Amino acid sequence: MIDVETGEDLTHLYSLRSRKQDEAYRKKLEQERYKSANAKRWVASYHDPIRAVIKDLSLIEAGAIVKLLPYLRFKSDGQLISGGKPLKQADIQRIIGKSRRATNTILGRLEALGIIKVVQRGRSNEYYISAEFHTMGDTKEGASFTKLYQVKTNEIIADLGLSEIGLLYKILPFFHFSEYYLCANPDEENPEIIEHLGRDQLAKEIGHDRDTVTASIAKLQRKGAILSTKSGRTVRYLVHPDVMFRQTIETDWTQSVRKMFAQHRADRK
Repeated sequence: MIDVETGEDLTHLYSLRSRKQDEAYRKKLEQERYKSANAKRWVASYHDPIRAVIKDLSLIEAGAIVKLLPYLRFKSDGQLISGGKPLKQADIQRIIGKSRRATNTILGRLEALGIIKVVQRGRSNEYYISAEFHTMGDTKEGASFTKLYQVKTNEIIADLGLSEIGLLYKILPFFHFSEYYLCANPDEENPEIIEHLGRDQLAKEIGHDRDTVTASIAKLQRKGAILSTKSGRTVRYLVHPDVMFRQTIETDWTQSVRKMFAQHRADRK
């Protein structure tokens, strides 16, 4: 048997295993490929520091962070870079789609909250994302974090306003590690006692009114980032596992959730 991606002959490995073992080994190989393929495409977003500032951030400010995260690079100490060069204020202005004055106000707020650091080089500033909030290429040991995948996220936010993008940022610390629901206890290992966040509870957690959250969620649902499920009068929110992820490998539930999103998208057409 030949691995179609690497060209490696795996026949000798499969000949030594039963069919059941073969299937388990195949899944392991797929999981390793998944991990390798995505290792360079996500940003670690740390729950505790984000929660600490979440109510102080406006949705526009939070959206600006999401727009800037794709400019993080491996081993760059958090510096924002494009085309091998540090981002300047004018670059950020273009990226977030705001005027110079509005951009300076947003950057000043993010700096005051400790999310970005500004370093003056000559006559211009260079910008860094604080490793307390986000890292790329390595992670802080023992810290709870959500992986924000860049490819799917960039696809989703391409034609959204900063406010809707900002909601995507604010739900990061409420993303359950294995079930993909938004909840108050995202590290809980027993799925039966997950404290799901409905619209009202979510609005309270992130510091916005119910109508604002409703409007932003509706837009994120249309873009395929969030899926709402109902049981009686209870509404629960799932996040697409290609947008956010917390495990090292995919599970059967990952595939099921992805299919749910695909089916929902097909039904909307």
